[in-house]
Amino acid sequence: MKETLRLEKEHEVLSLVTGISYCHVPAWYGATMRDLKMDLIVPKHQEGHPACPVIIWICGGAYMVVDKSVWMPEMVYFARHGFVIASIEYRTSNEAQFPVQLTDVKAAIRFLKKHAEEFCIDPGQITVMGESAGGALACLAGVTHKHKEFDIGDYPELDCSVKNVVDFYGPAAVQEPDNAGSADDALPAAGDPVPDWTLDAYLGSGFTEEKYRSCCAETYLDELNGDELPSFMILQGKDDPIVAESVSDRFYNLLVKRGADVEYLLIEGAVHGDDLLYQDVIKERIVKFLNK
Repeated sequence: MKETLRLEKEHEVLSLVTGISYCHVPAWYGATMRDLKMDLIVPKHQEGHPACPVIIWICGGAYMVVDKSVWMPEMVYFARHGFVIASIEYRTSNEAQFPVQLTDVKAAIRFLKKHAEEFCIDPGQITVMGESAGGALACLAGVTHKHKEFDIGDYPELDCSVKNVVDFYGPAAVQEPDNAGSADDALPAAGDPVPDWTLDAYLGSGFTEEKYRSCCAETYLDELNGDELPSFMILQGKDDPIVAESVSDRFYNLLVKRGADVEYLLIEGAVHGDDLLYQDVIKERIVKFLNK
């Protein structure tokens, strides 16, 4: 059957660009080097295209594993709503301890700012968004732009400030243990949001209170006022057994106290990484938040 259709273009065509090297880091016990990669979703027709806001997506995995491609199907929703997507890898705790994970994220921010025209990006419209460990790193990236000690690698002349942070159940606040009165009050205890074995790998066995607090975005809020903070959206499952609701509550309250623009969505019945948190109704709220 032959048929002629008259159509209107409902959306532009997108391209997936994989395996872009954004920085070089030590590997194999410091004896070699390797590239860190990102995958991009960009407009297919880039020449003359208006600059787009960009979402930098940070995969979670208890700081121990990361896959820059696994969440790309979920990111297509945001690409269809006008965002360039950059999903990045970073060094995991079996390679190096904190803060290299944060310095890697910041290297990705600077790379995208440097290559903004090439990838149709508006460098003033950068959102960092991540889940679990990636959410914690997104929050850290949002509140540490004054800390030049984390700006390691190429393009040091570019700042790492971002406009928005979207945190999917990331442990961004300090979790106080239940054993109040002990010598280790400020350190996380068994059953706290990030398991002990994960923190030992991430921060080093026998890590100090100072080191623990340095990986919590909460620690850096006191030096920032509302106009120095990006806008924040926090998404938290009410039944999350890994990152407790109280952790996100605490971070939200601290952001409000500092005068930040912040929205906080609690999802009933959702556990850690629950599919409920990635439904279109949630993505629609995120797009509305980022576009306001």
